[in-house]
Amino acid sequence: MAARSGRGPTSVPSPRETAVRAYLHRWAETAGAQVLVVDPEGDAGGLSDAMAGRGVHLTWVGSTVDGLIEFGRRTPHAVVVAPEAPGLPAAEFVAAVRRHGTPYVVAALARRHADGVGALMLAGASAVVARPYSPAHLWELLNRSPRSIGEHARVVVGPIEVDAGAYAVRVDGARIADLPLKEFELLRALMLRAPGVVSDEELHAALWGGPGRRTGNTIAMHVTRLRARLGGVATIRRIRGRGYSLTLGD
Repeated sequence: MAARSGRGPTSVPSPRETAVRAYLHRWAETAGAQVLVVDPEGDAGGLSDAMAGRGVHLTWVGSTVDGLIEFGRRTPHAVVVAPEAPGLPAAEFVAAVRRHGTPYVVAALARRHADGVGALMLAGASAVVARPYSPAHLWELLNRSPRSIGEHARVVVGPIEVDAGAYAVRVDGARIADLPLKEFELLRALMLRAPGVVSDEELHAALWGGPGRRTGNTIAMHVTRLRARLGGVATIRRIRGRGYSLTLGD
C-alpha cells in the first residue's frame, strides 16, 4: 500500500492490484486467521489490507461492547484491544474474553494512553503493540501466540504450495510462473477442499465474489488452463452436476 509522504501524489493502485487486494480480503475472511481489533481510532493506516496479505482477517470495532458481540460470533484466534476503548472497561473486557476461550490478547499502546496498558496486562493480555500499528510487528506478536497463525497464508496439498502472502505457487519447492489472478484463486479454492468437491456456486464466489453475474463457460476455461500449468502433478476433475475436485496425480 502506498504511503502518504506529503511530497507528491499518492499512487493509485492498478486494476490488478485492486483485484488482488479484494481477493485477499475475501480469502482471509473465509479461510484465514481471525483477529478482533477493539480500537475506537479505526483503521486509518491500512492495517487490514496489510494483514489480509498474510492470511489474517481483521474484524475492527470501536467499543468493548461491540467487541464482546464479535468475539462471540467469530471466536477469534487473537484480540487486540486499546485501553481507552469505550463501553465496558478494557481490563474487564480482557478478563471476560480470557475466561471464554482463552484467546491471545495484545494490548494496543498509544503514548497518551500508556497508563492503561498495565491494567490490561494484569487482566490477561500477553503482549503490547505500539500505535500507529506496524503490520510486521503485529504479525511477529501473533506468531508467538499458542495458536500460531503464520501458516494461514499457505495452503499445501502434496507437492503443491499456494502462498497468498507472496502471491506464489510452488511445486516440489520450486516457484512456477505467476498464475493469472483467477487461476490463482481457482487453485487455492480447490486445494482448500482437496480431494473434496468444490461446487460451481462456491467457485463463483471465490473467483468473482458471488454468483451474481453470468460467466458461462469461464470456469471451465480457467480449469483447462490450470490443468496445463500443473502438468501431471495434480488432476482437476469435473463432477457433473456438482463441481470440480483436485486430486494428486499418480
